Amino acid sequence: MVVSIAIIIGGFYLYFKDDISQKNIEKDLLKFRPIIVSNGILDDITDDFMEATVAETAVVNEGNTVNAETTNVSVINTIPDEVRKSLVESAQSLNEAYPDAIGWLYIPNTNISYPVTQGRDNEYYLSHAFDCRSLKSGAIFLDCRCENRFMNPVNLLYGHSMKNGTMFAGVLNFADSSYFDSHRYGWLATPEAVYRIDFFSCAKTDCNDELYDGNTPISEWIPHICEKSAVLRGIEYTDNDRFISLSTCSYEYENARTILTGKLVETNGG
Repeated sequence: MVVSIAIIIGGFYLYFKDDISQKNIEKDLLKFRPIIVSNGILDDITDDFMEATVAETAVVNEGNTVNAETTNVSVINTIPDEVRKSLVESAQSLNEAYPDAIGWLYIPNTNISYPVTQGRDNEYYLSHAFDCRSLKSGAIFLDCRCENRFMNPVNLLYGHSMKNGTMFAGVLNFADSSYFDSHRYGWLATPEAVYRIDFFSCAKTDCNDELYDGNTPISEWIPHICEKSAVLRGIEYTDNDRFISLSTCSYEYENARTILTGKLVETNGG
């Protein structure tokens, strides 16, 4: 009986050890979580942007506007000085403690609130946490081919779609148009800047798609992502704008991927 109980306990531990490890690492991460995120201030700012969003007819126009839905917030890029400063300082503290951690990604009203790492390849952080501990759920990481301050035309982030709803599992929800419309904005804090992310596309493709080439000229990339989009909303852009894509595995077919994409809008203090 004792042996049987030991086997059962051992089996229980093995089954849940990854979840236990993940929860322990998330506890260690709390001290680096931006206070502006924790106390809801960034949520309030996002709500203001959401209220300013104006839905219009789903159309894709010629020129430098993907006009499936236009918004009147495209020129608003100011957040309070203390908010911007706090987010930058949080990202700096994280980077000082863990040099591979290059920013913090947050999407209000989702489970996505994680540091962004970047390794020397695109394999390491598939199975390691932000602090380099071995972890099945890995970390959110920037493609190693991208510049580490998000200066590429398209900046590619990867994360697992975990069954417990963590990491980039929430990206899959954006394929529903109603959900997409209620989660139009995200935030990226780096040691130098704070960006608002204006989401406009949720695309379905495979892992070999040219959307994964972060150096594709915007004039070529925009028509392609429009073609691949399951949900498409309006965005004004120029060839000098920068974008960010959040990619995770999905299950429509072999090697399927879901990619959530938005424009990076650098904020000013005010």
